[in-house]
Amino acid sequence: MKRNPSAATALLFAAGMAATIPAMAVDACLVGTWSPEGNGAAEWVQRQSPGMKVLVQQEVATLRLNADGSYSAQARMRMEGRAAQVAARSGGSFSAQGGWSASGDRLTLVPSASRLDGTVDVSAGKAGTRGHRLPSKAARPTAYQYACGTGTLETRMRIPGVSDPIVQRYRRQ
Repeated sequence: MKRNPSAATALLFAAGMAATIPAMAVDACLVGTWSPEGNGAAEWVQRQSPGMKVLVQQEVATLRLNADGSYSAQARMRMEGRAAQVAARSGGSFSAQGGWSASGDRLTLVPSASRLDGTVDVSAGKAGTRGHRLPSKAARPTAYQYACGTGTLETRMRIPGVSDPIVQRYRRQ
């Protein structure tokens, strides 16, 4: 029987690479389907812009973290914001899927695919109303501090240059 040295070398290389890739760390508490309570981003905007009023009119959202380290997220919402003589109205949907890991108090979502579809209309006094489509850039990896308990999850996302994080609470479905 003649051996194929290139096949043996490829197998050894693949085995060595597999041994060096760290396993995704999965916190069992996080596994499941989560629904947001309130809207942490809207609350954060109001804290950063005193006098601005933000109202989430409709929100349907889920975050599913699977035991195999994969995730999916979907959201659909309409928001209104008003400050002084400027008003904004937006609506749209977002979805993403990819991998997740947890280490210590850090949850990391790494999307492999994402989709954003939405619009923003801004009214500024005599300038009238201007409509814009939301940019549909691919989602990027995002890291959160988190705390997970029986049926509850809280994430904190730090914004560079701002000491106040975006805090989002979830309940298990």
